[in-house]
Amino acid sequence: MKAAIFKAPYEFEICEREIPKPKEHEVLIRIRAVGICGSDIHPYRGNGLDRREPGIIMGHEAAGDVAEIGGKVTRWKPGDRVAVNPQINCESCVMCRKGLPHLCDHPLLIGSSMRGFLDGAMCEYLVMHEKQLYHLPDEVSYDYGTFLDPLGNAIHLINRGGVKLGDKVVIIGAGTIGLLAVQTARLAGAVKVIAVDLSDYKLEIAKDVGAACCLRSDDPDFLEKVKQETDGMGPDVVVEAVGISTTYNLALQMCRKRGTVVALGFTKPELELAIQQIVYKELHVFGSTGYADECGTTLEYLKNNMVDIEKVITHRLPLEKVKEGFDLLCEPDSKAIKVILNP
Repeated sequence: MKAAIFKAPYEFEICEREIPKPKEHEVLIRIRAVGICGSDIHPYRGNGLDRREPGIIMGHEAAGDVAEIGGKVTRWKPGDRVAVNPQINCESCVMCRKGLPHLCDHPLLIGSSMRGFLDGAMCEYLVMHEKQLYHLPDEVSYDYGTFLDPLGNAIHLINRGGVKLGDKVVIIGAGTIGLLAVQTARLAGAVKVIAVDLSDYKLEIAKDVGAACCLRSDDPDFLEKVKQETDGMGPDVVVEAVGISTTYNLALQMCRKRGTVVALGFTKPELELAIQQIVYKELHVFGSTGYADECGTTLEYLKNNMVDIEKVITHRLPLEKVKEGFDLLCEPDSKAIKVILNP
């Protein structure tokens, strides 16, 4: 099979690998589509190589067909269309037993070397445990099926923020998850969603998918405009989907008193935060990572076209052009948002 091997920063190699054989409870999947995630881009640029060590096959947003099943697999048969949940949990720690597998004490992620070297889906075939798969409805394309992970994340972060009917919500960062969060915030009942970014192109897409107002964060009157759009109070919920000190502090500064800031983005382990904003405004600050029981909701949203995925996908490329896809996402003024590879 063909596989895209991450060799070094800014370098991939298309290699031939043996097709893996599924064990008793495993399924062999013929990968039809895999997305490039923002978390893949940082190691590609040479930052955080512990997360994606050279030699690994990246890719955790994937969908395809069941090609072969292990001897004790009962849930699947060859030909079934599936979406992959890339989050692997131990099922035995306290968090797993509480129904919070995304907070597992011993988590693994395919296409990552952060907690264990696990090859991902930027290849033609992938073996996964049967419990990691979800039926991909016939109405949902393989490309859209790769959104089980990013859309699951977007739904989870809106749930973490407690967005409710009538809320005014700000989404900082109009990348893939930010654009999905604009839409899921509206589905949750937000009366107004404000998108924030430095890219006019991404803000145009944010408006197309439902943002009532789009603002550049480098506008000298940015905070005043946010106040005007939120009746002088500030937003009820702010989602930070960028991950730098500047945008986190903007989130804390603009959020109304006793409002909620949801922390999603991060580019490095530690940031400088304006702690007085949290203390004196009694802000609620919630982290959001992965997703737990949102998979079913995600697939229903996809099946019923409740979220506009097509405006988020900007490029589709064959596996052999993996480097081109990564380079597009690295260009400062690129119009690439979600790049899908089709092995």
